Amino acid sequence: MRNSNTLKVLIFTRDISNNPEKLTIYARITVNGKRAEISLKRYVSVNEWDENRGRLHGL
Repeated sequence: MRNSNTLKVLIFTRDISNNPEKLTIYARITVNGKRAEISLKRYVSVNEWDENRGRLHGL
C-alpha cells in the first residue's frame, strides 16, 4: 500500500512593529495540507536577511 503523506517547512520573517530595523524569524510547518506557524524567538537585522534565498547573508 502506498502512503502519500507530505511535509513542508518554510522559514520566513516578519517585521517588528516597534523596531523597523529587526525582523522576527518564523517557521511554517505543513503536514498533509494542515499548517502551523511558530516563532523561533530569534531576531535578525534587516540588512543581514537575504529575501531571495530565505536565509541570512553569508550562509
